[in-house]
Amino acid sequence: WLKLEDNQSIKVRFVNELDEDSPSYSPDRDLAIVVSEHTNPKDYKRKAVCTLESEGRCFGCEMARKESADDRKRGGSWRPRLRFYVNLLVDDGMESPYVAVWSQGVGKQSAFSTIREYVMETGSISNLTWRMKRQGTGTDTTYVLLPTVADTEPFNWSGVDPFNLEKVVRELPYAEQEDFYLGFDTAVSSNTTNIDW
Repeated sequence: WLKLEDNQSIKVRFVNELDEDSPSYSPDRDLAIVVSEHTNPKDYKRKAVCTLESEGRCFGCEMARKESADDRKRGGSWRPRLRFYVNLLVDDGMESPYVAVWSQGVGKQSAFSTIREYVMETGSISNLTWRMKRQGTGTDTTYVLLPTVADTEPFNWSGVDPFNLEKVVRELPYAEQEDFYLGFDTAVSSNTTNIDW
C-alpha cells in the first residue's frame, strides 16, 4: 500500500490504465478497478466490497437502510461508496522504485477526478511520470497530482510486477460480513485492520 506522510511529495507512474482502448494499455499490466464498498463508519479500516449484486444481500446495505439522518450526520454512513484501486510505480527518492497499491474514493473532490479528466483528454495515464503530494492526515487527506511531459519513447516495464487488484480488494461472503464489519473476527482483524486502506 502506498504510504505518504503529510506534505510528502513523490514521483509516480501509473502501472494500470483505465481503459483497454488506451494506446498505452498492456494486458500484462491490466486495468485499474473501481468497486463499490461499505465501510464501518466507526472503523474506516473495516471495508469490503458490496455483495448486493453478487449474492443478493449485503450486511453493509442492511446497516445503511437502518441508519437515520442523524446517524449519518454524527459519524459517517454505511452507504456504499465507489473506490478506485491502481498499481503505482513509486519513486520516493529514498529507495529503488517499487510497486505499491493506491486507493482513493471516487468523488468530485478526489484525485480520481483529475485522473479521469486526464484520460478523457489524452487517452492514457501510464505514459508519463506524475508528481504526487499528500496533504492532511487520517480521513482528512487529499492528494495533488500533477502530470509531467509524456514519454517520447515507450517506457521499459521489464521488472515491474503489479499486484492483482482483484485480490487486493476485500470480498467476503455474506455469512462472514457481520463479524468482520463489527470486529468479532479476531483471526481476520489481527491480519487486516493494521493495514492502511
